[in-house]
Amino acid sequence: PARPPSTMWVRRLLTVNALLNSTRACAFGSHARATPFPSTLRPWLASARIGARASAPVHDYVRHLRGGSTLGAGVGARRASTGAPVPHEGVSMFAGAAISAAVIYGLNGLGCAVSVADPSLGEKVADLLGTGAIALSAIVSNVISPASMNIRVVLATVAVVMWGTRLASFLFVRALNRGGDGRLTGYFTTFPKAFLFWITSATWGWLTALPQTLLCFSTTAAVTPLGPFGAFAAGLVFLGIWTEAVADWQKWQFKSDPANKDKWCDVGLWAKCRHPNYASELVIWTSLFALAAHGLDCVLAVAAAAHGPLFVAGLILFGSGVPLAEKIADRRYGHLEAFQVYKRETPLLVPRIFPLSPEPPRA
Repeated sequence: PARPPSTMWVRRLLTVNALLNSTRACAFGSHARATPFPSTLRPWLASARIGARASAPVHDYVRHLRGGSTLGAGVGARRASTGAPVPHEGVSMFAGAAISAAVIYGLNGLGCAVSVADPSLGEKVADLLGTGAIALSAIVSNVISPASMNIRVVLATVAVVMWGTRLASFLFVRALNRGGDGRLTGYFTTFPKAFLFWITSATWGWLTALPQTLLCFSTTAAVTPLGPFGAFAAGLVFLGIWTEAVADWQKWQFKSDPANKDKWCDVGLWAKCRHPNYASELVIWTSLFALAAHGLDCVLAVAAAAHGPLFVAGLILFGSGVPLAEKIADRRYGHLEAFQVYKRETPLLVPRIFPLSPEPPRA
């Protein structure tokens, strides 16, 4: 008879086979066809050379992987030990991501049509549709989710809907009062420019919503307790939403005062850092990813969800966030010495809770 393979190689082959099946199930749901273990090696699983003691841990590992447990957050071992039931998956995580894409890209497509027909109206509804699409996607994902009442899923959904509804309505009202959005002037003059803007907006929205979307369609979320880390991450998400709302309101009040015309906002949170709104955004989406990651089904899903906070951070730090805001502020107030003092004394993003020097004078 042929010489049986060593225990080490059988373990490795079992592990690779289990990883492939786990990843396929993660991507395509519980109905994905499993890859059978090579038939030529099956007899050796029960052979005397491997033995029950050597092969049992491998079989257990494969069994709970094929049962839907995770490699992303180590939930499989807890599920196997607790015997918690696995709910019907319904829609796989990446099918759920496709549904989210349909909602977000569809609403942004409507915005593209509006802006091409009337560029001035496009400026007014850009943030309403772009940001509102994220909130709508979160609602749709939660409604379809098989774990819609799970505390982790509920917290993530409420946070995204709260953030999206608040920010979309605030930016829409601001655009109406100003007669448009000066940041978007020139974006909707031609169809190629408008199409590029709305494609970018839709991509931003879809990636931003991805952690919450994948969490809604994760079977692991229903059997993973929130725990202290999840509660802490959720608390940071809502803290970020609150500080962003406060920062927007403080700047709105400051700019609404005629006495502050041609002055930059340096009160409240704006005295602690120059961009508290963007700092809050970074806290929100990084913390939301941390909240969602522990409830995802596999490493592939965790890696996909990580694109959300990474994309947001890239836009804020290197794209249309901080660099654009700094450029506009320098153009308006750069010639003022008091503004230069404000820039030197006030951090860019990380707030200075305890100022080391007196607050700079206003312009």
